[in-house]
Amino acid sequence: MKKKIKKGFVNAGTGQVHYRISGSGTPIILLHDSPRSSVLHLPLLEYFSNNFSVIAIDTPGYGNSTPLESSGQLEISNFSEALNEAISGLKIGSCAIYGFHTSSKILLDFCSKYPEKISIAIMDGLSLPAGDIDHEFISKYMKPFKINSTGSYLAEEWTRIRDFQRWFPWFSKTKETRLISPQKDLSFLHNYCMDLFMANKHFSDAYAAAMRYKAIEIVPSATANCIFMAREDDVLYPFLDTLENIIHSNSKIERLSPDREKWKKRLKEIFENSEILNKEKNFNPPDPLTQKARLNTITKGYVSTSEGQVLIRKSGTGKLLPIILLHDLPGSSRNYEDLIKKLSDNREVYGIDLPGCNDSDELHEANIESYLNSILEIITNLNLDKINLIADGMSTPLAIAFAAKYKKIVHKLVLDKIVLSETRQRQEMKVNYLPDLSPSIEGSHLHRCWHMLRDQHFQWPWYDGSSKSIRKITTEIKPEILHIRLVDTLKNWKNAKDPILASLDVNTRDCISQINSPTLVLNDENDVRYKWTNDYLELTKSGFKQNRPDNISAMAETILDFIN
Repeated sequence: MKKKIKKGFVNAGTGQVHYRISGSGTPIILLHDSPRSSVLHLPLLEYFSNNFSVIAIDTPGYGNSTPLESSGQLEISNFSEALNEAISGLKIGSCAIYGFHTSSKILLDFCSKYPEKISIAIMDGLSLPAGDIDHEFISKYMKPFKINSTGSYLAEEWTRIRDFQRWFPWFSKTKETRLISPQKDLSFLHNYCMDLFMANKHFSDAYAAAMRYKAIEIVPSATANCIFMAREDDVLYPFLDTLENIIHSNSKIERLSPDREKWKKRLKEIFENSEILNKEKNFNPPDPLTQKARLNTITKGYVSTSEGQVLIRKSGTGKLLPIILLHDLPGSSRNYEDLIKKLSDNREVYGIDLPGCNDSDELHEANIESYLNSILEIITNLNLDKINLIADGMSTPLAIAFAAKYKKIVHKLVLDKIVLSETRQRQEMKVNYLPDLSPSIEGSHLHRCWHMLRDQHFQWPWYDGSSKSIRKITTEIKPEILHIRLVDTLKNWKNAKDPILASLDVNTRDCISQINSPTLVLNDENDVRYKWTNDYLELTKSGFKQNRPDNISAMAETILDFIN
């Protein structure tokens, strides 16, 4: 039976490390190469889960892990220390750890510093270039990742990702540097792209550090039980010869064929043989959402529901009534982190990434009832009895339906860019509001998503080019915010439409009369996205209108004045 792969965060240092986990029993840790994330190890998480608690960690700055703070250039030693903090945060003793390419150097450094925390270390594809550090090569290989306002970077990065699979190094396109491996499928390319885009400007942090790291000087001091391996089809395979006369007596070298099934089987044998060194059988990682809150910080974690996991952003502590925030669709609550923090004075504030969005699992049946049930489960599992509810844009119908159904739970309601579409427009929006975002070999899905999100700043609905759809506002388009929405939409492109369709199923006008909660409806007379503000007020006796503030601090103050 296929075991469920779950996700989690662990507090480590001043940030958080994200991981994927599957199985039960003795924990083993998998580390990825750069610029990837734990997504790389999905096949291994499934393969090893019948025997172990398999934990694939996102290196800091990659995937969903917080980048490392540094006043200068990050080095591999910074990442091995961060690995130690993550393992300590997970409350794991000595364990087996597997590192691939970049992370094999992180693991090597970790072995040299913390041998007592290693039962077995497997370094797969360790690079050992001779001579001085080639800074010119590193500079060319690590061409900076730069988001721009036109979205042209999407084509450039998609091309670079494809070239990564064709040449090594990717910038030298000769017959000698051409890789012989077949073209990667679209799923691989899309996942690689999302990993690169999540790393953003940090994509070269560990990558470049690994290229600068003189592993050959550290290998003899790695006294833990180490296995240095590579498959014959790996460009780093020849470096195994360099290791022959320098490894410690506790270490050994393994040369493997290109057969991936035999490689997985061998890894499993190694882990099984090392299991006797770690007797921990009931591994349960800590939940950061239940740990002591850190001041003015966003803590991320997952809440489990009957349908799957939901990503939560939390800030604050205190006795005042908590806040639940529902983000605009598509996207996530990531762009609301500053607002969440400003709202969290003496209260808990939770931003929910709705099911089907970003890293939240999809619902089996994505309809309005299942979404309302999911929100209720989240509130219940967070041990909350009564809440204030904030919703933005396309999630406002879900908030309205929830407040109408669960009157005793919602104390006060705040709605920004409220949507009260009539039946005909709702049907039209179901067809047009989210285009087909399935990955394409030429990368057109990236541009399709970018322009959809960008157009939302100018007109609404975004696909309507008529004069009546123009948003008559001064708007500053911040490329970084667009990039975040793009990534958090495309990571779950198959299900990003689910909450939108559920929201458009809500007959909001019928629900409003059933709401007892006092409601603050934000307004902008010049913006077509606020055209239904007065309609809401006409349908309720407990509504209040206020002009939408133009900055986050003023927005937080307005909301807090209303709910307090």
